[in-house]
Amino acid sequence: MRIRRAGAASLLVALGLTACGDEVVGPGEGETFEIVFDGLARIPAAQGTFTVWVHDGVDTVAVGTLAPGTDAEDVGPFTFTLPLAGARGVFLSVEPAADPSPGPSASVVLKGAFDGRSATLVGEGALTDGRPLQTDPGAHSLFTTSNNSQGYPSAENAGLWLFTLTPSRNVHGTREVKVTPLEPGWTYEGWLVWQGTPKVWISYGKFRPDETSLLTSRDDTGTGPFAGPEDFRNAGVEDVPGEEWTTDVVARELGIELPGGFDLPLEVDAVDDAGDALWHHVISIEPAFDLVEGPVAGAPFVVRPYENAIGAGGPGVPRTILLARPLPNGIVRPVG
Repeated sequence: MRIRRAGAASLLVALGLTACGDEVVGPGEGETFEIVFDGLARIPAAQGTFTVWVHDGVDTVAVGTLAPGTDAEDVGPFTFTLPLAGARGVFLSVEPAADPSPGPSASVVLKGAFDGRSATLVGEGALTDGRPLQTDPGAHSLFTTSNNSQGYPSAENAGLWLFTLTPSRNVHGTREVKVTPLEPGWTYEGWLVWQGTPKVWISYGKFRPDETSLLTSRDDTGTGPFAGPEDFRNAGVEDVPGEEWTTDVVARELGIELPGGFDLPLEVDAVDDAGDALWHHVISIEPAFDLVEGPVAGAPFVVRPYENAIGAGGPGVPRTILLARPLPNGIVRPVG
C-alpha cells in the first residue's frame, strides 16, 4: 500500500520525518529488516491493529501488521522488506478496528529515522510532544464532594481525585498532577484497578494537561455516573480529573453497570489480610480515536506508564503516583 496524499504528508511533517532537499539517505528497495520491540504488548483486535509503515519523506507505505493478542503477550520480532528506495524512517501506528482510511492514523506509537541501515524507534515525539514522561507527576487524594450534604466524613474513601492537599509534597509545588503533553493522536485515561484474578478495570475518564503540563481541568466524565448527580459530566466542584463511586441511582437509570459488581460506596483504600492494597491507580495513554467511549470504558490500551498502590490512609494522605513503566521502544536492523 503506497500512500501519497495530503493527510499522510501532514503526518510526516508532524512527526519530523520529511525529506530535506535532494539528500538521499537510508537503505535501498528490496532490503530485508527486522524490528525488535521492547516493552510493547499485543492488543486485541477490538482495540485496533498495530501497523508498520516506512517512508521516504514523500511516500508512506504500509509494510505489515502485528498479530493481535492479549496484554500478557509481548510483541515479537517483525520482519519486512523495504518496498521503496531511499527510505528515511519507520513508524508504528495503531489503526482503528473499523478504519476506512488507507493511510496511517494520527495515533503513532513509535517512530525513528534511519541512520545508515538501522533505526531506533522511540515513543518521545510519537506518543508525547517530544519530551520524556514526567518522572514525578505528583500525588492524588481520596475524597468525595457529591455527598457533602451528609456531612464530613461521608465515604471519603469512595472518590479519587488528581490533586493533593499538601502541594509541597509535589516536586513542581502545586496541588495538581503534572504530566507530559501528548501528540494530538493520544490522550491520558485514569483507572481504578481491582487486584484480583482477573483484574477489574474501572475508568474514571480521559484528560489532557494544560499549556503548563498541569491537569487543571476535569476529565470527560466529570464526577462520574456513580457519584449521584444526573448531570455528572458538569456537576461537582472539582476542577481536576477524578471520579466518585458512592451510589448507582443515576447509573441504573442510564443502564450503566459498575464492572466487577462491587457494592457501593467503594472502599478504595481497602487492603487484604497482609495489608496489601486491593486497589491500584493507573494512568494509561490511549488512542484519541477512542474519545467517544461510554463513561465506563472496558479495558485500557497497553501503554500504561503510571501506577501506584492506593492502600490504607485517610483522605488527606497523599498517594504518590509512580512512573512504573517506561515508554516502549524498538530497534530496526538489517537481516543478513
